[in-house]
Amino acid sequence: MSHGADQNAVIVKAVQDDLSESKQEIHGSDSNGKKYKTITAMWLSQGVLQKASSSKRSNSEDEIKNDEVGLCKSGRREWYSKSRDYWDDEDTCPATVNGMLGGFASISNIDLAASKQFLLDLASIRPALTFQSKEYTTCAVECGAGIGRVTKGLLLPLGLGRCDLVESSSRLLSQAPSYIGDAPSSQCRFLCVGLQDFEPKENTYDIIWIQWVIGYLTDADCVDLFRRCGSSLRQPGGVICIKDNTCTEEAFILDVDDASVTRSLPYLLNLTKQAGLKVVFQRMQEDFPEDIFPVPMIALDVDR
Repeated sequence: MSHGADQNAVIVKAVQDDLSESKQEIHGSDSNGKKYKTITAMWLSQGVLQKASSSKRSNSEDEIKNDEVGLCKSGRREWYSKSRDYWDDEDTCPATVNGMLGGFASISNIDLAASKQFLLDLASIRPALTFQSKEYTTCAVECGAGIGRVTKGLLLPLGLGRCDLVESSSRLLSQAPSYIGDAPSSQCRFLCVGLQDFEPKENTYDIIWIQWVIGYLTDADCVDLFRRCGSSLRQPGGVICIKDNTCTEEAFILDVDDASVTRSLPYLLNLTKQAGLKVVFQRMQEDFPEDIFPVPMIALDVDR
């Protein structure tokens, strides 16, 4: 998807203003120890935003107002190119569960069990959410699927009739059928596309599962993805489920090596708000090692 300069700046400004008004943090840092006073400053540093040509202010990133910035198309391309290169590298990301989880393969079963219970409990308070149906083929999508860990360990075992795997790395996606297995993979479609360009059809999915991937999207692309996903939910029970790392003492932590942002929970929820979504169920993941970020599980629907 392409964005006008105003859209990117407006979304960042809206999020930043909302967080400030609710007395939430807007400052952050990166993996090299650099500090940023604002969300705008961080995106400027990555070249995703740039100063408007009419700006006469200082070059200091922290002194630039939101109305003086806009999208830098080349910077946005470079942002996604950097993360794509990271995931396409066999050395940094082998096509294994351990590779998908950054060396934390030991938490996979704990993670999948908690996700299953989350969905079962969600279905108990949301009867229209359907895993199996005699009337139609239920359908889920795993966003940022890698080799299909969640499809194999969570979505197909729940009885979903079809699972789509969306993954930008052709190297990882090519390994998914063998990892999932011949018979189960016959229920899957494998879509090699970045989430910033993923355009699902309307009224398609019962479950849209987005786990440990949203940090690779810019704020504007997050909002656009959430809006498109909202339109693609099967009514009346379909849900978007986000499960991801969050930080607690800052608004964000930027990883400069793989071009990703760990956002605070208020920051993440504000992006869903900008997309017109509402939280219908939420729970924190338990029993992860202490050195892992807090991981919320959030179910969302369109706020009608």
